[in-house]
Amino acid sequence: MAGAFNLENEVFKSFLACGAAVVIKMQCMGPITSFQRAKHKAWTNPEDARARGKEPKYSEDVERVRRCHLNDLENIPAFLALGAMYVATNPSPTAAIWHFRVFLVSRILHTFFYLKGKQPGRAICYIVGALVNVSMAIHTLCTVFS
Repeated sequence: MAGAFNLENEVFKSFLACGAAVVIKMQCMGPITSFQRAKHKAWTNPEDARARGKEPKYSEDVERVRRCHLNDLENIPAFLALGAMYVATNPSPTAAIWHFRVFLVSRILHTFFYLKGKQPGRAICYIVGALVNVSMAIHTLCTVFS
């Protein structure tokens, strides 16, 4: 529905806001990784280490941030694609807005729990975000094939 993608549509506005926020959260992970590398003097690429007169060094703190960032890169693009498809189906505004907000909060909390090394919070937040994506995909498929 072409009319679904305009700023008068509260579902689309919510998708844009939550999508932009989750992308900003994901983009912050790069500088956080760089900060951890500098803090721990952990340059895993040989050329970066050589430029500083060091040997490549492993740091669990750096790797934890990197893994969290990779998890974002696996999940957030799927949310953005599925969210756009979902908006096109003209879903219930209440249901759609809650899908978007729950995904955003789950990813923010997932990052917090990941960086602090806390389970089961990290796993729960991952599952909640994944279920939001599955829910939007199922709704989209059901709408397309109904």
